[in-house]
Amino acid sequence: MNQTTFRPVSLVLLAPAAILLLSLLALPIVYAIYLGFTNLQLIGPHAVNYWFTGLQNVRQLLSDDVFTSSLWQTVVFVVGSGAFGATVLGLALALLLQKASGVVGKAVSGLAILAWNLPPITIAVIWYAATTSGGTFPRLLGDANHDLLYSYPMLVVSIANVWSLAGLSMIMFSAALRSIPTEMVEAAILENASATQRLFRLTLPMLKPTILMSALLMTLLTFANFTLVYLMTGGGPDNQTNILPIYAYLQGFKFHRLGYSALLGNVIVLLSSALGLAFVLIARQYRPGQVRKNKLKIISA
Repeated sequence: MNQTTFRPVSLVLLAPAAILLLSLLALPIVYAIYLGFTNLQLIGPHAVNYWFTGLQNVRQLLSDDVFTSSLWQTVVFVVGSGAFGATVLGLALALLLQKASGVVGKAVSGLAILAWNLPPITIAVIWYAATTSGGTFPRLLGDANHDLLYSYPMLVVSIANVWSLAGLSMIMFSAALRSIPTEMVEAAILENASATQRLFRLTLPMLKPTILMSALLMTLLTFANFTLVYLMTGGGPDNQTNILPIYAYLQGFKFHRLGYSALLGNVIVLLSSALGLAFVLIARQYRPGQVRKNKLKIISA
């Protein structure tokens, strides 16, 4: 039997990669955490001469009403439009494309993939023009002068985010649907199971790992979607779309408080890590093949 042996020369071979990771990943992370506990400024007396201030920024963070509001808006935007909205729309599109004709299916999938591949600045311009006064949606609703983006800012930017990410989610679910064994579907049909029963008792359980993966990926992509929200609303009106990435940017580059901005960035990392860990813990409850091993139990229509 072959046994794995440790060779000291392997440390020499791994040293360049370790040094690269340390210098480009670990040290910047540690430095960013440190800056969150300083009074560093972009412009001003503390732009060069800054120092460690302990928990001063943390105490200010805990008493910052704008931060509390921004944290809630971030959760709503990320979970609502990313983990839930984009995943549900992508799943719905993938299911509908299974029943659509060739031409219709290719057209819908092509448009969804096109929306996913558009740059965020293009998506922001499209939705800004379509939802502000004189845009397409106000005209369709019968009031061309109604500014939907101003009246419902979080809803509009969330819909724009869902629209931009649904194509990727659709691709993931389309591939997963093709992996469902046809004999299981045929057996369910022979048992006179309705389409609704097949969806909830067969298709969705088989898609559980893909649903979790899509929700996690959409969450991470939504966290990084700073450009879309900033170009459409700039965090307004009245801080209604002031999610944490925008709030951190404004604190650092508008109010010149880089130390406090770094602390907000650390909060973003912790929040995204917590959401990612939650998805991983949920995914660990799934065992590959579990659905196939269970006896197919479908109540006849």
